[in-house]
Amino acid sequence: MKIAYRFLLAACISCCFTASVFAQSAPSELKLEVLTANSTVVTIKAVMTIVPTIMNVEAVSVAVMYDPNKFNINPTTTVSNRYFQSVGWENASVVPWDSTIAVVVYGEYHPSFGSNPVLRNNPPVLCHFNFYPKNAPGSADFIVYANNPTGALTYYFEGGFSQQQNFSPVINLFGVFYPVELSSFTATQQGEAVVLQWITASETNNYGFFVERSDVDSGVESWTELDFVKGAGDTHEESQYLFIDQALPRDGRYAYRLRQQDFDGTITHTRPVVVDYRARPVMFGLGQNFPNPVSLSTGGVTRMQFDIAEAGPVRLQVSNILGQTVATLVDDVREPGRYSATWYPAGLPAGTYIATLTAHSPESGKSDVRHMTMQIVR
Repeated sequence: MKIAYRFLLAACISCCFTASVFAQSAPSELKLEVLTANSTVVTIKAVMTIVPTIMNVEAVSVAVMYDPNKFNINPTTTVSNRYFQSVGWENASVVPWDSTIAVVVYGEYHPSFGSNPVLRNNPPVLCHFNFYPKNAPGSADFIVYANNPTGALTYYFEGGFSQQQNFSPVINLFGVFYPVELSSFTATQQGEAVVLQWITASETNNYGFFVERSDVDSGVESWTELDFVKGAGDTHEESQYLFIDQALPRDGRYAYRLRQQDFDGTITHTRPVVVDYRARPVMFGLGQNFPNPVSLSTGGVTRMQFDIAEAGPVRLQVSNILGQTVATLVDDVREPGRYSATWYPAGLPAGTYIATLTAHSPESGKSDVRHMTMQIVR
C-alpha cells in the first residue's frame, strides 16, 4: 500500500476500564465515517461500537495521518466535538503532533482515573477531524493505521486485563470525494433584474446547479427553486456561469444560493449572497462584462450591463489601448433603467480593450462617463 500522497487516518485509542469482569469480552469495533465532504472542509468522525453492555473508559487517544499536499489543518478547529469534554475530562489533543509525518492527535483522559462515565450500547462518536482542502475537487482515502514506529497504536485496555486489546473489525474509508471548487459567486441588480455570476476552477462529476432564492425581509428562511443550470461534468478548466432572475415580486432584500448536485446525487449548498433589490436603479454605472476574458475560440461573445439614472442621450463604445474606437454598441436616447449590450469582437487581436459609457443630462447640460477594461484571448 502506498502511503505518499494519500490521506491516511491512523487511530490510536487507549482505554482503561474499571468494571469488574471475569471473562474477556469480544473486541469492540472502530469505524470511520464521513460527516462532511466539500471544497471547504472534509470532516471525518471516529465511531467506537462497544460489544460489552457497559464499559468504564478512562482515556482515549486518536492519531490521524493526513496528506499535507491536499489539506491544511487548524490548531484550534481540526480536532472538535470531543466526546468526553462535557463530563470534565482533560484535553490532551495535539495539532500537529508530528509535522514530519503529518499527524494530528485527539486525546482526552479522566484526571483521576476513577469513577468514569459509563458507555452503554449506543456507539459513541469519539471526535471529529476537520481538514481543509487546498484544492477541489479531489478524493482521499481514510485508513486506520494500527502500527507505526513512533508507537501510535489502535487499541484499548479493559478492566481486569493487563494486555492491550485491539479493535476488531476496523472499518476504513476509500475514495472520499470532495466536490466542485467554486471560485466566486456574486449577485447584483441590473435594471429590473438580478444577475447571478459564478465561476468554478474545476469540476468533477458535476451534474449542475439549482438556483435558489429566499426573501430575507420575510423573516423566515424558506428557499424557492428558480431554475437549473447544467454543469460541465468533468473538467480541470475554469467554467463561467450566468443566471438572470427577472421575476422578483417586489422591492426588498433577497438571498441567493446554489444547490450543486453531482451525478451520484450528492448535494452541496453555497453560502448565500444578498441583494438589496430596487425596481429602478438610482445610480449611473457600467458593470463588468461577462464572460471576461472573452475567448475567441469559444464563440467570442460577451455581455455588459449598464444603468441610466436620467433620461437622455447614451453612448457605449469599445476602444483599443491606443484609443481607437473598434465598436459602438449603443448610441441613442434612453429612459432611466438598466440595460444590457452584447459585443462580438470577431476579427480583433487578443489584448486589452476599454468600454466607455457616456450619458448626457439635458437638464444639467453635463455628461457622466464610466470606463471598464476587458480582455480578449485566443
